[in-house]
Amino acid sequence: MLVSEYFRHLRSVIDTCEVITAKEILEDERSDYLGFFKATLYFHDGTVLHVREYVFTRFAVEREAYVYHYQDENNNRIFRYDNTEHFPDLSNFPDHKHTLKNVVTSSAPTFEAVLEEITQLRM
Repeated sequence: MLVSEYFRHLRSVIDTCEVITAKEILEDERSDYLGFFKATLYFHDGTVLHVREYVFTRFAVEREAYVYHYQDENNNRIFRYDNTEHFPDLSNFPDHKHTLKNVVTSSAPTFEAVLEEITQLRM
């Protein structure tokens, strides 16, 4: 899959998410299969999701690095998924989730799963 096709998919997911009220998107296609996607998504309740994905898409979508940072209207973290290598003792290293009070092991969520989690939290 071309990275441009993957970015088009991400934009489509954003455009069809009814709880997003505004968006800022930056796409950096570094080659046909390598790119950086950055988005700031604003929700009706004042919360914000910051998205960063550095992907390689030649054979499958491989997120070399990702961050999904969800915060409230006062910039307090609600949760954050990432694969930064700073918690080597977690069983699913380097994938993990920051919650309000701690860091827990987690699989790498899809972008769609993160939006679904936000939707469920806001209901």
